[in-house]
This record gives sequence, structure tokens and C-alpha cells, in this order.
Amino acid sequence: MKKNYLVLLVACLFLVKGIAQQVEQKQRILVTKRTADWCPYCGTWGWTYFENAIEQNGENAVFMAAHYDGGLYDPAAKEITDNWGGFYQPKFFANEMEQGVTASNVTAKLAQLKFQLDILGTIAPIANCGFEPVYENGDIKVAAKVKFFGPLQAQGEFYLGIYLLEDHVTAFQASIDSNAVHRHLFRESFTTETFGKLIVNGNVDAGQEFSLDFALPVSEITGHEYEVVGIIWLKNGDKFIPVNVWSTDDISLVSGVSVIEPTNEVLVVPTVTINAARIIVQSIEDQPVATVDVLDVNGRIVATLHDGFLKKRYSDFDLDWNLVGQSGLYFVRVTTPTFVLVEKVIFQ
Repeated sequence: MKKNYLVLLVACLFLVKGIAQQVEQKQRILVTKRTADWCPYCGTWGWTYFENAIEQNGENAVFMAAHYDGGLYDPAAKEITDNWGGFYQPKFFANEMEQGVTASNVTAKLAQLKFQLDILGTIAPIANCGFEPVYENGDIKVAAKVKFFGPLQAQGEFYLGIYLLEDHVTAFQASIDSNAVHRHLFRESFTTETFGKLIVNGNVDAGQEFSLDFALPVSEITGHEYEVVGIIWLKNGDKFIPVNVWSTDDISLVSGVSVIEPTNEVLVVPTVTINAARIIVQSIEDQPVATVDVLDVNGRIVATLHDGFLKKRYSDFDLDWNLVGQSGLYFVRVTTPTFVLVEKVIFQ
């Protein structure tokens, strides 16, 4: 998927994304830097710690530079760090856990953080979120899905917050200069409530899913390395504790000007899967006879998802593991009297 691409099937974009969205059963940790652009230590040992932490732990963590004051201040960034008891800067947190980084222990604390994240990243998550942001008519829109994994039941007051970050922002930083390149800078919350929208309050069963929609006005996304971050929060008294965090810098661009002529298309979402995929076929006219087959790499038909009339516009079909039987590369082939379409799918 290309970053900021022009969607071909504009009419069915949200339908496809809503059907396709997969929620990863993976635990990630939120690493937050409480900082300010006027802070001299934030541009020396604090800068070094954060840069190295990003390089060493990119797979297991989502990083966020929260400016609670100064020229890059955002009120939601301040509230998030205040939530954990931030009273000075730079101060670093792994989820809600303050890391105790100082000028004299940067190397040791980097090793400690990596150890923490490696261990915490192996823990089975309680829940996670997933989404594919879309930029349309001046808004970044997020149709998010939250899934609880169990093992049996979770309990509490859970919220989903969606936030806009920006990477590689050139701006002033004390002890550097006006050309400092800021990493993973917190820009804005998608909601007026810093900790987002209520998902559920009470008991929630394993496998239960929730859908929440968000939108944030943004004048332009071209030329910005924006990242959309979703944080599931658990309210514990008057504190909000991160449960899991997910992010993407893949923001699809829907043109409000271009007119896209419909075409015959087949989409497989996702194209790489463990359990199942959804096959979506767009036909610009009714097809009296059509087959939707799944073939292995030798061209052998291993499953037929449809054989018969295919209606104009959109049809969708489920393809799950039981139909293919084993991991590998497969091809979905749509055959009609007027066109043949092929798309690949990989079962891991």
C-alpha cells in the first residue's frame, strides 16, 4: 500500500476498510517523552536518549514526544503526561512507568528500556485497536475497531484515544538550534476529551469487538510525515493507564475533485493473513455467469467461492483457512464472459 495514494474505488472505500480491518494480537508499549522546546537538557542527554530509544525499539513500542509547554505545546500532550505525574523535563515513561533517566545514566537506562520492552512485548494483549486512516475533504477520518482477546473476560472502564503525531519536524530546540529535527512530535488529539471515547464500562468477553469513528480537521497532509496513533486506556481511579497502543503512517487520500470511472476490480483484504480474507468484486455490469476460484501456485483450483450470477457493482465472499488447508501463496481468479481478474493472497 502506497502512502497517500489516490483510491480507485472511492465509492466503496469505507465499506472495504470496515470489512477488512484486522486487529493485531500484539502488545506494544507507549514510550513518552515529556519535553519543551526551551528546555536545555531536552536538547542534550534527553535528545540522545530518545533518539537511541527509537532506533533500538521500533518494533515493540510507539514513541511520542509530548511538549507540555513552549512553542510546540499541545494541551492534550500536557494532560497525558500530567496524568502520570510529570513535574519537570525531560522525563520519560514506558506506558505509565517513569524511567528515571538522568544525564549520568543514559546508556544504562537505554539498556533497561530495551529489556523492559522485549519482555512486555511477549505478553498476550488484553485488547488492541486497528484502523486505516483516510484523508477526505479536509479531515483525517478514522474508522477504528477494538477487539478484546481474553483469555476469558476483561473488566473495567476502557477508552480509545486517537492522536496525530508528526515525524521529522524541523523546529527550534534549546541546546541545538532552530533546525533541530524533532521525532514523533505530538500534534493533536482527535477528540476534545484527551483520553478519547468510551469503549465499554464493565465486563467484556474475549472476542468482543467495538467500532468507533473519529475525524480531525487538517488543512493539508502533503509534505508532512503524519502518524495516527490509537491508545486503549483503562481508567484506574483518576488515572488513565495505557492497555495497548497501535499506529500507522499510511493515510489514504480520497480526491474530492477527480471523477473516477468505475472499472472491473477484485480486491483481497488483507492480502497477507493468518485466518481469513474478504474477496470484494466490482463488476460494472451484471454477469449472467461468473466464477470466483482460489488456485494454488500450480494452477489447481482448491476452492470455488462463487459459481453463477454476479450482480452489478459490489459482491463479497469469505475466504478462510479451512478452504485452502495450508500456508502458502494462492491466487483468487474471477472469470466472466467479459473479463478475467486475478489477485494474490498469502496465508501464513
